[in-house]
Amino acid sequence: MNFQFSISNFHENQKQWIKQISSGFTLTEMMTVVFVIVVLTLISFQIYQGSKKELALQRAANKLAQDIRRAQEMAMAAKEFGGTIPRGGYGAYFNIASTTSYILFADSNENLKYGGTEKVEEIKMETGVQISSLFSNLSPVNTLNITFTPPDPTTRVNGITTSTATIILQIDNSTTSVKVLPTGLIYIE
Repeated sequence: MNFQFSISNFHENQKQWIKQISSGFTLTEMMTVVFVIVVLTLISFQIYQGSKKELALQRAANKLAQDIRRAQEMAMAAKEFGGTIPRGGYGAYFNIASTTSYILFADSNENLKYGGTEKVEEIKMETGVQISSLFSNLSPVNTLNITFTPPDPTTRVNGITTSTATIILQIDNSTTSVKVLPTGLIYIE
């Protein structure tokens, strides 16, 4: 009898256990889980969008520094432009009126600035990134000519060998800057 009572007890417990397992989730539990997933998704999306813009800004700054170095290397290599070697070297031109592009140029007439006919290449900034300000020796300027004259090359910012150039790039509220020192060192801050 004792043995029979245990078996029937076991069968009753097993039926209750199976009933609990097969009952599933309540609507409240499902809504709570869905709400938590939606909140976590929105948070991660906002973080992703912010980091995507920061990455675009860093890529644009790296490309800008690389392009200025390319102008420096063309001057050092005495690369030909239009069949002759430009005596004034090569440079990069920035205009605050054109915030989404800049120009690499060959200084054929040795005036240490971009003249309009010496364009090697116009480079567009990455989408969303723009040039917000230009500085020569910490003073704001509307145009910036950075030239490298062979053979050393000598670095000049707006014609002056002792000037430092700073180009500020911006996307939304984030900024970074590219600096060119009189020694020819180009770096990103």
